Amino acid sequence: MYLTQPLHRALQQLPDAPMTVHGERTRTTRQVADRVARLAAAFRSLGVVAGDRVGMLALNSDRVHEYFLATWWIGAAAHPINVRWSPAEIAYAVADSGTEVLLVDDAFSAAVPELRERCPGLRAVVHCGDGPAPEGTVSYEELVRSFEPVPDGRHGGDTLALLLYTGGTTGLPKGVMVSHRGLLSSLHGSLLAMRSVDHGGVTLVTAPLFHIAAFCSWYAQLLMGGTLVFLPVFTPAHFLDAVQRHRVTTCVLVPLMVRLICDHPALADHDVSSLRSITYGGTASSDTVLRQAMDAFPGAGFNQGYGMTETGVLTVLGREDHLRGGPRLRSTGRATPTVEIAVLGPDGSPVPHGQVGEIATRGDHVMLGYWGKPEETAQALRDGWMHTGDAGRLDGSGCLYVVDRIKDMIITGGENVYSAEVENALASHPAVASCAVIGVPDERWGERVHAVVVLKPGHTAAPEEIQAHSRSLIAGYKTPRSVEFAESLPVSAAGKILKRVLRDSVRPGTP
Repeated sequence: MYLTQPLHRALQQLPDAPMTVHGERTRTTRQVADRVARLAAAFRSLGVVAGDRVGMLALNSDRVHEYFLATWWIGAAAHPINVRWSPAEIAYAVADSGTEVLLVDDAFSAAVPELRERCPGLRAVVHCGDGPAPEGTVSYEELVRSFEPVPDGRHGGDTLALLLYTGGTTGLPKGVMVSHRGLLSSLHGSLLAMRSVDHGGVTLVTAPLFHIAAFCSWYAQLLMGGTLVFLPVFTPAHFLDAVQRHRVTTCVLVPLMVRLICDHPALADHDVSSLRSITYGGTASSDTVLRQAMDAFPGAGFNQGYGMTETGVLTVLGREDHLRGGPRLRSTGRATPTVEIAVLGPDGSPVPHGQVGEIATRGDHVMLGYWGKPEETAQALRDGWMHTGDAGRLDGSGCLYVVDRIKDMIITGGENVYSAEVENALASHPAVASCAVIGVPDERWGERVHAVVVLKPGHTAAPEEIQAHSRSLIAGYKTPRSVEFAESLPVSAAGKILKRVLRDSVRPGTP
């Protein structure tokens, strides 16, 4: 099982069919395969060998598609970096992973000098944008032109394929190591459960490809054969135009995207009848938004996927369940055919149906571990199970209901935010004595990051000042959207902050 296999299959069956579309640029399978083999040779010339990590800091494009395949072609691991991170967070991931070759596009070329200064281990920076290559970088297109194709090494199995950094409960991101076998196992299971991708269909890649959900959407169409249309930046207008122009058949959206599309005034002016499948996930979707979406796209079946970076898709609530409606819509569906899930009690044994416990999973889809973090790996992978940190329950039909997030993770606009990371940033403000960060319901974002701050005696600060300080240290989407000040924080007898009490105390409609 190796991740470059679908490119060989497509080359054999439909070599001159369009494979990638980016703006006005369309490339056939034959063209893509040739460019991938040449880019792989270029990577070798830059010193990349099997097992190395090759980084990518770029918006969605056809070159990101080629980068993934060329990296696997020579047995290296792809390390797509969160484009919404601050320079300090990006530098941490580059340095922590030992990434020595990094690709950047036009949107991030200005950050190259700072990244080189912060990351002395960077051996080469490749400019993969459409503009001229900045000083200190080499041109992607020049590399592709300069090298002859090399054969595919067909690396697969338990070889590291993907290194995705996700927020850390200790305040530092963790690199999730995913193998070829793990990705393919997860993808095969989700495809069987969702039936969301047609052979020869057209997938619109809307979410950024450093997200596991976007990655799975992209690769599922590659696996089935068809065309991939890349949307560098999501807006409702861009989405609707692309669906109409390219006759898109499937896409993956977070609920915030769904809401923005449904509320867009030009929706009725676009032909979206080609859409046959819409998959959503990342956070709960309100019943109102879901009904709006099903009315707006009557020809599309809806699927909900639940999972995590460490596991890929675990459960699917399929189109039939969406059509039936009822209380099951509040669930995340059933385990896919390649996944085993359980809800475990504190002793590690499965709890009875209906009882809440920790959601756990096992199988080939589970990550290899966290990069360079054996203790965190051992904590997550225990007794043969991957412990998700999410609390949930199973009903008698095997439907999973996620009821809480044990690790205090906040999901805002489809982005995962860990409260400890935000708290670390806020605590460094000179006026802050203590703080707690929680997720509170938000009509627009699903959840928003909310901070409760206790100031040091004799100090003052405005909410805007706290937010600006946070934004200077961490990504904007992690910065609290609302800040309130308190004289003290509720704590347990053991001295732990009682976030449940804080959530209950937040007034409805708090800005």
